[in-house]
Amino acid sequence: MSKLALITGATRGVGKELAKMFQRYNYDVIITGRDANNAEAIAEELNVNIPEGSSPKGRATGYELDFTTANEENNKLLAELKNKTIKPTYLINNAGVLMLDNMKNITPKQLHVMFSVNTFGPMLLTKYCMEHIWEQKYGGILFNSPPYVIDDKTKYLMPYMQTKLAQTTFMHSLANTTPKESNVIVSSFWTSYPLHTDAILKRGVGKMEDCMHPRILSRTVEELLFNIKNREQYNGKEIIDGNFLEARGVDTTQFQMSSSRTP
Repeated sequence: MSKLALITGATRGVGKELAKMFQRYNYDVIITGRDANNAEAIAEELNVNIPEGSSPKGRATGYELDFTTANEENNKLLAELKNKTIKPTYLINNAGVLMLDNMKNITPKQLHVMFSVNTFGPMLLTKYCMEHIWEQKYGGILFNSPPYVIDDKTKYLMPYMQTKLAQTTFMHSLANTTPKESNVIVSSFWTSYPLHTDAILKRGVGKMEDCMHPRILSRTVEELLFNIKNREQYNGKEIIDGNFLEARGVDTTQFQMSSSRTP
């Protein structure tokens, strides 16, 4: 059986850490980014930076994918997914666009971009990938989307959170269609911590020492997919990193950016 993970938004941050994790499990990895040259360069970086003495690992390939402009006719990856020449074992819907404008100030163009990337894109990729995953009765589809709780975050980040919560709603519905007596999992993963990502680096939202390394989410996905015997118990669940990892006996302090053990 082929072993292939398709990870969107994987040229940096959480997506890049997920790619590294899948490679360690000897999965070939497709990473996507909005710029073809950058995606290809990051894939080559992942392929070159193999720790000395490590076991064989999967190969990464980079593809351009921008949901604000891509369609089956002008995008190579979408065409190959549609034609079944690429058949992922796992689809990880990680790409996202964060905009901090509130409903009063958000523009129609910004709304279009967020819904294209955060809502339309994951549904389109699921449409192309689920048939193969369902047929082989192994693998899964994961969404980087929040728990369905209407809290202060949804109030202050209203347009953004609604586009992401659409993924969570879709995940719950999709989980009910998974083949019975199979090892297919459909879940969402999210963080309860500020992550050291572009939101911090470029926008100045918070301080580095208060953040967790993005690897905390790749470890969360690793535990879910590869370290649990009866993972079907998590089908249709919203997996939150801190609670989930601590319940699994994983010390989350290792991911603190201020810690001397920062990965």
